[in-house]
This record gives sequence, structure tokens and C-alpha cells, in this order.
Amino acid sequence: MAYFGGVLYLLACLLLGSLGVQGDESSYKEVCNKTGDYYYYCIDCFEKHQNNDLDYGGISINCTTDSALVVEKSVLEFSKNSTGKFQEAMNFCVEKVDAAAAHFAASLRCWREQRKEDTIEYIQYGRNNFTDCVYKLSPFNISVGFIRQLAAVTSYVQISIIIVSL
Repeated sequence: MAYFGGVLYLLACLLLGSLGVQGDESSYKEVCNKTGDYYYYCIDCFEKHQNNDLDYGGISINCTTDSALVVEKSVLEFSKNSTGKFQEAMNFCVEKVDAAAAHFAASLRCWREQRKEDTIEYIQYGRNNFTDCVYKLSPFNISVGFIRQLAAVTSYVQISIIIVSL
């Protein structure tokens, strides 16, 4: 009987390893330790999504998508209320951030289908679109609050890549 329990435990560990880890607060803090400089963003992400049915990879992708949608809302607002070159940059960013959010959503679908490589690829596509927007905005003075939103997306992208790669 003890042997059977050991086999079940081993199978459970293998299954959780391939599907993403789920667990209590101490285990998500262990996962966040692996994100290095992004530890506090990671903790914030998991605390916001504690009651979520997703595993850690799915939760991190959700945080990335959510933060991209916040930036998308800001970009839409800025594009309506600006003029000249800044408005051109914002219109460019509307397209890029929208594409990034779509890629992040696609990565979550891939993650749910246990397609790890495709998940990482879609996250990277999203990151590339998002980075195009950030570079387009670099010559302009933008608010500290908006810079924080941009930094959050960048951090959540890195967290997602790290956690999904585990």
C-alpha cells in the first residue's frame, strides 16, 4: 500500500510539473523567488489572483494581459486627447498594444492546451509589439503614472516567460 501511495505521489509531481504548479502562498513565493528582480511584481500578481483556478503559468499570463489592457486604455485616452507627433505615436501604440494583448490572450489559450513552446512564442510576439510602442514613445515626456504602467507590463512579460519556462 505504501508503494502505491509513493507511485501516486510521483505521478502527481510529474503531472504538476508539466501543467504548471499550483499551491498555497509559500509555494507561489518559492516560484516568485525564481523571477529574481521581478519578485515583488510576481507576489503582487499572485496575491491579486489568489482565487483563480489557473496554475502559476496561467496566472502570470493573466497578469500580463491585464496590465497590457490597462496600458491599452491609457493609450486610447492619450490618442484622443493629443495632437501632432504625440498623437501619431499614440495611434501607433494603440495598434501595437492591441496586438500585444491579443498575443498574450493567445498565449493563455496555448498554455491551457499544454503547448509550452507556443505559449512562450506568443508571449514573445506580444512583448515585441509592446516594445515597438515603448520605443516609439521614448522621445516624448510622458507621465510617471504611465511609465509605471509600461514598466508593469514589461515586468509581467518577463515573469510569464520565466514561470512558463520552469
